[in-house]
Amino acid sequence: MSAPVTPPQGVRELRRSEVEAEMLRVDMTPGSAILRRADQLAGDYHGEGRDLLQSAIIGALTSRSCSAGISGEQFLSGIMRSIASTARRARERRGEKAASLPVDVLAEQMGVGGYTVVAADEVIEIERVRRLCESIIETLSSASPKQAELIDGIGLGLRGRALATHLGISLDDLATIRRGLKRQALRLWPNFELGLLDVEPGDRNA
Repeated sequence: MSAPVTPPQGVRELRRSEVEAEMLRVDMTPGSAILRRADQLAGDYHGEGRDLLQSAIIGALTSRSCSAGISGEQFLSGIMRSIASTARRARERRGEKAASLPVDVLAEQMGVGGYTVVAADEVIEIERVRRLCESIIETLSSASPKQAELIDGIGLGLRGRALATHLGISLDDLATIRRGLKRQALRLWPNFELGLLDVEPGDRNA
């Protein structure tokens, strides 16, 4: 299961009133970064992006712990990733094969005057590739808390100095973490490429 950003040892956990204050600072207006992130993760959830975000907010205010120094956006992004991953794995355990598409993706499939019906094998292939990509992202996120924060920040659309500020680090430290992420991604690429081609590791040269 993908876990939300967790506090390093020795870092103080925020009191409930401090978490509430962090939630109030999060921009949740239409088109905001956190709503875009919710829509991105909603494909694994049994509702829309707003429903996923609402569940994350409830978790943030009740059962989840947050450390000082983690922004409200980071906290909510981690919780949403955890909820979505749990929902996907539960569906897999039940043997469900149906693909759940975010609203914006579904809208793109709409034709003028009605819906465009996508072939079942195409939907299954889209879902297979999506799950493969999510697995890679989870592997990269699990390498370190900072790397997970970096990936979440990129998912929020942050770049350069804004991304460094979001992570609470310098631009030099950001460059170091990005290089580490790139090196790990390159190591994972061969198997990822085989997965995209739907080829078993030992069958590439067959």
